Amino acid sequence: MQIGILETGRPAPALARDFGTYADMVAHLLADGETVSFRRFWLQEDDFPEDIRSCDAWTITGSRSSVTEELPWMLRLEALLREAAGTGWPVIGICFGHQILAKALGADVRQAANGWQLGLKDYELTDRPSWLKDAPGRLRLNAIHQDQVLEVPPGATLLASSPDCPIAALTYGNWAVTLQAHPEFSIPFEQALLSSCVGKTLPEQPGRVALAELDKADAATDADLVARGLLRFLRER
Repeated sequence: MQIGILETGRPAPALARDFGTYADMVAHLLADGETVSFRRFWLQEDDFPEDIRSCDAWTITGSRSSVTEELPWMLRLEALLREAAGTGWPVIGICFGHQILAKALGADVRQAANGWQLGLKDYELTDRPSWLKDAPGRLRLNAIHQDQVLEVPPGATLLASSPDCPIAALTYGNWAVTLQAHPEFSIPFEQALLSSCVGKTLPEQPGRVALAELDKADAATDADLVARGLLRFLRER
């Protein structure tokens, strides 16, 4: 199976040097020996796939950009995602990817009134598709976002929720899954990312609280479980 990575953002060079790019992290998350390969497309430089069918499935990465900017490459991505919806071509969206697929299909996406969501967050599963049948009722993942999907778009089903992020994950029939959180982010990367931004581009108080939680000896995520589920989703369709 070949997965196309639609790269919508990159970490700062110092972070990328130590941890890789977001595309690297997605590839690591979904790697499964020799059964999965990847093609990468850097959308901000207008590097787009020639056809929706040119890969077996697509993953949209996170980004520092906001979908509300509606830059030309974002609008082109929205059009591509509407084509995926029309053909049922499989898509996995992460953070920015979660938001832009919902927006492309008519949902309201904007800055949340409750501000930034940072660090380890718990999400309650509100649906139990077969590919997540072995998951517990609650998943813990890293988060960093200010924008949120504010309504479930037509044709989607709510998959996970939290008090501060009610629409935290969505499924779209058997062709798409999107997550507001970052299963591809390791604890060390989340720590480094927040440390580099808190008090600068991220607010001080919630940033320090998030870092304190990440510093605990038992800090962990359910990223491996989510990765297995996403691969199962792609194979069960």
